[in-house]
Amino acid sequence: MSNNAPGPWGPPPNQPGPGQWGQQQPGPPGPFGSGPYGGPPPRQPNRQGNAGLAIAAGVVAMLVGAGVYGVIVKSLEIRSTWFGVGVAALIAFAVGRIGGRNPVLPFVAALLALVGVALGQLTAVTLFVGDELDISVLDVISDFGSELVDGWTETLDFQDFLVFVFAGGAAFGITKSVGEK
Repeated sequence: MSNNAPGPWGPPPNQPGPGQWGQQQPGPPGPFGSGPYGGPPPRQPNRQGNAGLAIAAGVVAMLVGAGVYGVIVKSLEIRSTWFGVGVAALIAFAVGRIGGRNPVLPFVAALLALVGVALGQLTAVTLFVGDELDISVLDVISDFGSELVDGWTETLDFQDFLVFVFAGGAAFGITKSVGEK
């Protein structure tokens, strides 16, 4: 037997063998995963996001979405639409993508979605009144702001409440789903 050959019970003395000095030798994939020695694969670190920037992006998405929602409702000349859920999805994607797994952000996105849908509906009413009275949107807001809000709240119906419920739920779920990826 040569001096460098392993003996029947392991490597010769003073010779490094497999797995010594911190060197792990990967084993074959086991039944529970493909990590070292067949164990589970290593966990990916949680994606950390920036909650403040996510909320700011959500507010910007809310304002843009509400404006687009109001213009669509006005241009189609309809009372209410389900485009409010689209506003919620826009907000939720922005908040979830930037904010990561922060557990508070789905609730923030749901709140922003509710405000965004309300602002979108108020934008549509403002555009309708501006066309009817042949005045600018700023004049409508400054001269008839409280009447607009009062008229809007009095005309809310069951479909509007459904849009609010679905928008809030969609914003919560989408934010949570996007934040976990």
